[in-house]
Amino acid sequence: MYKIIVAKSHNDSYTQRCLQCKKRFPNLTINQLENSKNYKELAEIIVRKLRDENFETFSKSMDFAKSISSEEYWKKPRNPNLDKELQKLQDERFDFLNRLSEKDSEILKRIILNVLDSTAFNFLREIEENLEENESIGLTINGEKVENITTELLSGTLFGEYFLWLEKNSKYGEFQN
Repeated sequence: MYKIIVAKSHNDSYTQRCLQCKKRFPNLTINQLENSKNYKELAEIIVRKLRDENFETFSKSMDFAKSISSEEYWKKPRNPNLDKELQKLQDERFDFLNRLSEKDSEILKRIILNVLDSTAFNFLREIEENLEENESIGLTINGEKVENITTELLSGTLFGEYFLWLEKNSKYGEFQN
C-alpha cells in the first residue's frame, strides 16, 4: 500500500502549481488535476526509490559519523568477514563525514539531493524521449503503459512532472539545483 499525501490548502505550493496549470489549461477538469491511481503510484515510486530511500541511506551514514568521536569509532571491533577494501572504504567515509563542520554537512546534503534529483530527472527525460520509439524500455505501472499516463501530466513531460512529484511526495522537499 502506498501513502498518498494530499494537498491540504491552497497555500501549499503543489496546489498553487495545480491552480496555475488550471489557468494555463482552462479545459482541464478537476479529475485531470487529481490524477489517476497509476499516475499517483508512479510519482510515489519514482520519488521514493530514486530519491528518498537513497538520501535516507546517506543520512544514516552521516548521522552515525556525527554520533561518535573518531576515537570511539577506531576502538570499535572490526568485522573479520568484511572485505578489507570495503572496510577501508567505510573507514574513509566515516573519517570524511566525521570531520565535516555543520555548515559543510548541510552543503553536502544539498549536493547529494542535487545528484539524486539530476539522476531521476535525466532518467525520466530518457524515458520520455523514447516512449514513442520502437526501442522504448516498456515502462508500465500496474500493467498500464506509461505512455497512457502521460496525458495526465500537468507539466507536459515526465521529467517536468518530477518537480511537482517532489513537492507532493518527498520527505526532503523541493528539487535541489
